[in-house]
Amino acid sequence: MTSNIPRRRLLGLATAALTAVTLAGCGTTGAQGGDSLIFAVADKSLTATTASYTSVPLRAGYFEDEKLDVTIQPVDTALSAVQSVATGQSFMTYASMNAVASAAGKDDGLAVVGFTNGNIFRVAVPEDSPIRTVGDLKGKTIGSSTLTSISNLYAKGVLAQAGMDPEADVEYLPVGYGAQAAEALRGGEVQAYAGYDGPNVVIGDLLGTPLRELETPLNDLTGTSALVVRKQSIENEPERVVGMVRAFFKAMVFAQENPEAAIAMHWAEFPQSKPAATDEKVAREQAVRILGMRLDVTGGPGPSGEYGVQDAAAMQHTVDELARYGMVDKAVDLEASGLVDYSLADRYNDFDVDAVKQEALSWKG
Repeated sequence: MTSNIPRRRLLGLATAALTAVTLAGCGTTGAQGGDSLIFAVADKSLTATTASYTSVPLRAGYFEDEKLDVTIQPVDTALSAVQSVATGQSFMTYASMNAVASAAGKDDGLAVVGFTNGNIFRVAVPEDSPIRTVGDLKGKTIGSSTLTSISNLYAKGVLAQAGMDPEADVEYLPVGYGAQAAEALRGGEVQAYAGYDGPNVVIGDLLGTPLRELETPLNDLTGTSALVVRKQSIENEPERVVGMVRAFFKAMVFAQENPEAAIAMHWAEFPQSKPAATDEKVAREQAVRILGMRLDVTGGPGPSGEYGVQDAAAMQHTVDELARYGMVDKAVDLEASGLVDYSLADRYNDFDVDAVKQEALSWKG
């Protein structure tokens, strides 16, 4: 780790060039200008789950160690993030495979250079709900942040996998996140919520009872989130790709070892991400819990022992299931398409994991 915090910028949340679904660009990283690299983050509020790959690599100096000047750019959705890479507006993003597979079907210039473990998406109900199985959702209403969200698509996939008709057997209602979603559950407007780890924890805390996930084989999919660049970036500037991915995984190791420090870094780096009008101690404990839950699922190396590398058959199964149950338009043959490129994996795995863990444990801020 280097001692100086690197020069860094956070682009405005309302930057139209990246938050729009249709983006202008020439398809090259040169569109960014100078030596700055834009990392698109599919979480406009930079919630606690983003700490490990936004504030930690900045504050711990991991981007600077790679001689990279990185701009963190929050965007509205995973699809917006992937499209910003496709058009050259961003150098890299970390986004759901739903969005990646959908975009790759229209642009063969994208490449996944690494995955994280597990699946963060869930359909859940309040702990005391009489709904025990996915089949019990028939005739009910499922809430989600928006009707176009990945979470809502996941809910439909879960229903289809259970043999139900997702368009006829249930209704869907956009209820946002947090207090609005909790009130919809409390008031009976919705009986279940389709979301993911962070928002589901917040909703459960607001309800005063945890949300209980409904069991489905789709919960066991792996590699549902991926690091995406353009193929030409791998060819033309592999050192920068390696540096970005290595910093990502070093920061993940750090945050998993010391989530308290990661949240402290996050609030210092991006103070707008700190919950307002909430007791700070309670907010910190919740943020640490949310980050810890995320990394319990996604953290650690893949089955081969390498960070970013997933079993080829397991990943093809994930993509096939996304297509089979309507979460993407069509399946992608990962090998034939060249969408997954592990050619840099040995290089971005070249770091001392134990040293990073020790640094995390001894971090003083």
